[in-house]
Amino acid sequence: MPDIEEIERQFEAGRRMRAEAERASQVRGRHYIQWVPTLDELREKGDDEQALPLLLEIIDAAERAARIQGLEPPPSYTERAAVIYRRRGDLEAEIALLQRYLDACPPGRGGLMSPIGQRLRRLTMNRESALSRL
Repeated sequence: MPDIEEIERQFEAGRRMRAEAERASQVRGRHYIQWVPTLDELREKGDDEQALPLLLEIIDAAERAARIQGLEPPPSYTERAAVIYRRRGDLEAEIALLQRYLDACPPGRGGLMSPIGQRLRRLTMNRESALSRL
């Protein structure tokens, strides 16, 4: 059974990790989650030009925080950005973004069986099929 000093060390290490993850989560001075209403508004307006750069900043912050915590980043921001790339017809950017998400996930999390992994698999299969017909 751990002694009180060990419990205190573990508690302090957890506190430091949470503080570091909080700092890593910042986008333009706010936690990335606080940008959801802005993203929703931009989506309603169809303003992909404003939304995509913000989404990419959020994805960076979410990946940093997830790496510190040993978790997978939240997939919703990647999914939103992938939709924008899809609307633009930028298949390569969409594939790269989805692969980036999978690469950011720790082993055993967010793999090819996740919704993002399945979407990536479908896209790469479709791309390869299209290329083979050329």
